[in-house]
Amino acid sequence: SRSEKMPRSRLASLALVALCLFAFACSARAALDPSWQDTETTTKMYNVITNHENEDLKKMLDEDEDIAAVRAADGRGPMWWAHEAKNEEAMELLKKAGADENWQDADGKTCKDFTHGQMTDYMKKLFAEQEAAAEEQRRKLQEQVDADDDDDDDDDDDDDDDDDEDDKEE
Repeated sequence: SRSEKMPRSRLASLALVALCLFAFACSARAALDPSWQDTETTTKMYNVITNHENEDLKKMLDEDEDIAAVRAADGRGPMWWAHEAKNEEAMELLKKAGADENWQDADGKTCKDFTHGQMTDYMKKLFAEQEAAAEEQRRKLQEQVDADDDDDDDDDDDDDDDDDEDDKEE
């Protein structure tokens, strides 16, 4: 019965590791602004703006002007993407919908004063922290697996002896 419990404990350990990594990533983002999230909406806005699909952008803004203010996890949003894509029409549509070129991203930079196509310092730091935490969790998990394997070796010998004794008694 002990051998049946080992896979469950390993599965539980893996689930715990995944949960910890997810919680860490979420808490790091929430430290800035909890509304800054990578979502379907931010992805769609990014694609529409960078592909100069301005009629689609206009329709989206007509349906909900608030999406002019959505932000991805790094604090960047539609106005940054319009500047990056040099999409003048999108910039004007976004301004009319309430977007502001003076809003700041996670690094405190506006859409006018950062290098486009570069990851923000915040995101670099976040990814480095996530990788370090994941590596630490992998190390701990490997230690647990190694310890469980050592226990399995000892238990298998004991179980084999117990089985032999049971056979002798019958």
